[in-house]
Amino acid sequence: MISIESNTLLVPAMNSLLHLTFHTGILTCAGFLLVNCESPPVIDQNRRTPAVAKPTPNPVANTEIPVYEQTETIASLKNRLLQSYTLYWPHISSEYQHEQLPSVLHDPLPELRQFGIERVAILLRDGDATDEELQLVVDMLRDPSSRVRLAAAQLLPEINVPGLANFVANSLEFETDSNVIAQELAYFRTQPSPLAIAPTIALLTSDSGTSAAETLVVLLDSNEVSTNTAQKIVRNIKKLRRIQDRPALITLEAMLGDVQDKQNLAIMLGSTNIDFRIATAKGFASAGFAEPLIRNADSALMYDYALIALQKHTDIDAFKQLMSLYKENNAAWDIAAFEIAMQLSTSEFLRADDMLKKLARDDIRLQILSALWESADSRSRAAQKAIARRAVPLMIGSGEAVAAVQLLDHFGESLEEDLLSLRFNAAISAAAWDTAANARATPAPWIVVWQEVLDDDPTTAAVISQQIVIRFAEQLTPEQREQLGIDQEIVLEESTDP
Repeated sequence: MISIESNTLLVPAMNSLLHLTFHTGILTCAGFLLVNCESPPVIDQNRRTPAVAKPTPNPVANTEIPVYEQTETIASLKNRLLQSYTLYWPHISSEYQHEQLPSVLHDPLPELRQFGIERVAILLRDGDATDEELQLVVDMLRDPSSRVRLAAAQLLPEINVPGLANFVANSLEFETDSNVIAQELAYFRTQPSPLAIAPTIALLTSDSGTSAAETLVVLLDSNEVSTNTAQKIVRNIKKLRRIQDRPALITLEAMLGDVQDKQNLAIMLGSTNIDFRIATAKGFASAGFAEPLIRNADSALMYDYALIALQKHTDIDAFKQLMSLYKENNAAWDIAAFEIAMQLSTSEFLRADDMLKKLARDDIRLQILSALWESADSRSRAAQKAIARRAVPLMIGSGEAVAAVQLLDHFGESLEEDLLSLRFNAAISAAAWDTAANARATPAPWIVVWQEVLDDDPTTAAVISQQIVIRFAEQLTPEQREQLGIDQEIVLEESTDP
């Protein structure tokens, strides 16, 4: 790869272009080529010129170039100029490219401004574009040339600069080129912003509603509008549907329509047109209108949309409806259970947790309880303890005893009896012997635990037995020593062992 550090090596390669450019009036100043076009000489009408004999016209010798040929020559020169840039630009250093790009992006020729955007795109994909260059590209959304605006709009999904959504939304409001509009709407389908709602609504009727309607579906799925705005949109949608019914329009009406509108649309769930069925279900799901979807939940497609619709609700009734749709080994159901449960009040959650317990779904119970505990500071002390009572036994059972001890440490040393028992069990499972002794300072509870693990885990039982002897040697009764299988001398020896 040849690295060219200055523009002097490129000028000789364009000598023929310079000569032709002078005669056709092309002016460009784009980094490494500059051709100054002089204005035609001014003729002084008052100056007298000597009389000369007029030559006889000779059509063959007439060198005047017709206008259409001049136009073709200019177009050819522009094309050759772009080819030269395309050929030589990759050979200059990255540093010099960065230095010259601003002038290329501001060049009088729109073809070169478009070329500059393409070069920024290459730098961006190589991870080498600067924020200043990206901002210049964004500014080109206001360029006089629609081709330049289109090139800039096509790069939007890859750009991340401050205030981008606001700038694109403002540009969308005044854009007139349908191709540029399509690219800006596509950007907002991947990067939804409430700033785009108003200009997108304005485009519903002006661009036949296709891409605008699809974009508005995405925007309103994550952003709300006022009741008045929703009603205005629905009125426009109904007019558009009379002209040409399209899935995106159906989805919008299903999302924003009132109860009567939704009930009228419910029949579409049985349409022979699968696109219309999906469009209706998508709108109902986004609006949380679950009842008709639940009625059709025997269909796998409607089942998934019913789960989405239920997640829009934050009450125990939605969780009860979810339980009626339970399927084993269904990830979508598990996600819905988690999302709804996280929005419930503490009392409602405890009821939901009981429902999950009956299903023997300790896995999802622990997932929800752990997530609730992470935000437990926003709940009352009583609610925190209620969560702990449910979470700690599950944590111990899943091998997270250390985390369970840490959870209970949140409450300090003053605990109710049942929480003390949980603290003791968690500490024993975590081998946190001092914590266990603080929770239970007599040998009896330790012996109970020792008996529970004796058959299944003799190694752990031996460690617990040793801890009992070390900590409670003088408190052990003869019956307890016999139960543990140790004599008095061993007890005294181990209790004095440093």
